[in-house]
Amino acid sequence: MRETLGDQHPITLPSIHYIAALLKDIGEYNKAMSLFEEVLQGMREILGDRHPNTLTSISNIAALLKGMGEYNKAMPLHKEALQGMREILGDRHPNTLTSFQNAGSNLEVMDVFGRI
Repeated sequence: MRETLGDQHPITLPSIHYIAALLKDIGEYNKAMSLFEEVLQGMREILGDRHPNTLTSISNIAALLKGMGEYNKAMPLHKEALQGMREILGDRHPNTLTSFQNAGSNLEVMDVFGRI
C-alpha cells in the first residue's frame, strides 16, 4: 500500500494503525510504538494537531505507554487528547468521554502504584 499510495495517504495511515494495534496486542510494544508514532506524525501533517483523528492517535500512544507501565509518560498525552476533544467536540461527545475515561484510568493506576 505504501508503494502505491504513499506513506501518508488516508488509506495507508489507518492500515499502519491496524498493524500497530496488532503488534501491541501480541506484546511487540516497541514495534507498535514506532508505527503509532508514524501514524501520529502523518495525522498531524495531513489533518492538523486538533483533528479528532490526530487526537485519537495521541490517545493510542498514551494507551500503549500505559500498557507498558509508563504511566507518567502516558498522562500528558491523555491530557492533550482530552483537552483537544473537549475543545473540538465538546464535553458530551463519545470521543471526549472516552478520553476522559482513559485519563482517569491512568490516574487511578498511578495512584494505586504510588501507594505501594
